[in-house]
Formats: sequence, structure tokens, C-alpha cells
Amino acid sequence: MSQTTAMELVEKLYGTTRREGLDKFSVEHPLDVVSYCFLHLQKDNIRIIRLLNVAILHDVVEDYAQEGYTLERVQSMVGLGPKETQLLDLITRKEGEENGYLKNLFALEDGAIIKLADRIANLKDLLNWVEKEQGFTERAAGIFAKYRAENDEILELTARNFPKQMEDENHPIARQVKLLREVFAKLEAIYLSQSSSA
Repeated sequence: MSQTTAMELVEKLYGTTRREGLDKFSVEHPLDVVSYCFLHLQKDNIRIIRLLNVAILHDVVEDYAQEGYTLERVQSMVGLGPKETQLLDLITRKEGEENGYLKNLFALEDGAIIKLADRIANLKDLLNWVEKEQGFTERAAGIFAKYRAENDEILELTARNFPKQMEDENHPIARQVKLLREVFAKLEAIYLSQSSSA
């Protein structure tokens, strides 16, 4: 079986679908996640490739397993190594396993880096949607409620598991946490102002 690249697979699956609430293609989201991984701060090229592949593929199994794109199939198609496969499995939410999802993911530094990057990308898209609509629609408010519920846990797990990384300005996690807090604060301000005027 001839192999495909992670990006070719994502382009094939997501095609021309749009990000909810935005005039933006869904295929752009993995590229946003890659940019918020701050890969240029990594020194290990093998780790960079691992983070790059998993950042691009992070939603594929979750979104397309029912169409046959299981972890095993994606691993085979793209030629993922054992660590990449483990990381992709870890970042894929599974029904019935929601309780330990973040705790397990944030036990691993690479898992934390990809999840933080994904959350920043999602919050930035949500902020663009809310600004475009000049406020939260009912659907956008529902998405933000989910993110609000998880935000404290994400920050607490990051602080507990990666204190040294958070203190190092040249570490991806330190930059990610700063950015996550900034974007979340903007959304929170809009949300609270809309709630108080309702």
C-alpha cells in the first residue's frame, strides 16, 4: 500500500467543508494547531516530525473512525511510528472515556503541547465567530460553555505536571499558556458583558 502524507489525508477527508461560524475551510484548522505548537522552539528533529504529524491528524480518528479511518488504518496509511500512534490515540476522545481524557493527555508533555495548541486554535476561531456575529449565538455559547468547563482543569494540569516548562519563556508550553489565557480572557469578557446585558 502506497503511503500518503498526513496533510494529504486531511485534505482528502475535510475537502471544502467550512469551520462552523466562519468563512474558513476546516482543512486550515490542523495548520493552525501546528503553528501553535511552536515547533521552532524544539531541538529534536524526530520529535518535531512526531508533533507535526499528530497535530495535523489530531481530529481524524475522532471525526472519521465510523467511515473506517481507525487508528490502525491511519497509522498504516501515513506510516506513523509507535510514539506517533500512541500520541494520536491519546489525543483522540473516545466515548465512555471522557473522565480521564485530559488527565491522561496532560501526563505526557507532547500530549499537552498538542492539546494546548488545539485549544488555542479553537478559541481563536470561536473569538472570530463571536466578533463576526457581534456576540455569542446560542451555538457559540454552548461551545464556549464546554471550553470554560475544561479551561481550569487544563491550566491546573499544565501547572502541576509542567512547572519548569511554564517558567521557561523559550518553551512551547510557557508560550501556549500565555496565549491561551489571553484569548480565553477576551472571550470571557464578551460572554460576561453579553450575559449582564441580557
